[in-house]
Amino acid sequence: MNSASHQVVFINPGHADQGFWHAVTGTMSSAAEQLGFELEVLYADRQWATMVRNAESVIARADKPDFLILVNEYQQGARLLALADKAGIPTLMLLNSLTPEQRDIYGAPREQLKNWLGSLTPDNEIAGYEMAQSLVLNTKQENNSSSIALLTLAGDNNTPASLARLKGLDRALNDFPVLKEQRRTSVNWSGDEAYKRTRLWLQSGQKLGAVWAANDAIGLGAIKAIREAGLKPGIDVKVSGLNWSQDAIKHVINGEMTLTHGGHFLAGAWAMVMLYDYVQGHDFNAISAEVNFPMTAINQANAPDYLEHFGNQQWSRIPFKNFSLTHSKKLTRYPFTLTKLLQSQQEPIQK
Repeated sequence: MNSASHQVVFINPGHADQGFWHAVTGTMSSAAEQLGFELEVLYADRQWATMVRNAESVIARADKPDFLILVNEYQQGARLLALADKAGIPTLMLLNSLTPEQRDIYGAPREQLKNWLGSLTPDNEIAGYEMAQSLVLNTKQENNSSSIALLTLAGDNNTPASLARLKGLDRALNDFPVLKEQRRTSVNWSGDEAYKRTRLWLQSGQKLGAVWAANDAIGLGAIKAIREAGLKPGIDVKVSGLNWSQDAIKHVINGEMTLTHGGHFLAGAWAMVMLYDYVQGHDFNAISAEVNFPMTAINQANAPDYLEHFGNQQWSRIPFKNFSLTHSKKLTRYPFTLTKLLQSQQEPIQK
């Protein structure tokens, strides 16, 4: 089979011109071009109702796409997955797969829903844990009894990725009792909302030693409020984030953030690699229908190396075929890691 004639539609829950989901599309587009797919992206601008309408309209088309990529944002993906299955459209779940409760109804990929090819998800739990751990490791305790007053700014209370990150945070709170959570609040993935919540917290005179921010935009919003309160981010208040955004990496380098976890925007590209293998007859199901890949922290140690190769976000420089099963038949799992990504810059592109 040749992927050149295959149309892929991605129902993107985010914005076309900014943020994490814009980055997901960027990597997906570069990989699609290299691997010979025709890609169409429909954006929902963080409105789950728009995401649902976009998906329903594609599923109802007379000329249906060869593949559909869905996200279980706000747990809306399961019903859409069932609709796509009924319409005969092979579908991949990206970044947020089904919740345990949804699995009780719909099962695993290729069981009840034969056209649900599989899922690609990052390890959000370890990310949430390491984000909290970094807040402890970067705080010099004056004595063993001193504690760190933590403000937790979550993304939302429904999306599987958000819940998994919070699960990792909860594990860290248990492992590092010095970290004392003062309040946990959801800010709808918004930097503006995070800024307002952090500002109100500081104005109330409450203690603040650290902020666990569910993504970089949230972390940067908190940093703005911390600065305005006359405090020094990274010194008076430690902040961790997630997404590998350019702004956050700069804040990591200058010490205002402990780290930015992530790399999962590359899942856009990795989804194309999986579909490429599928149409080339090297079905990823041979490894697993549900591919899970690690996320990696960018900190002061590895930030310069990452920026040197990918600071300009030229994803077309990555030889995506080199990550495929088709061209690396001895692989027993996909090498979707930061280490392999940096190594790939020294490798020729497979023809």
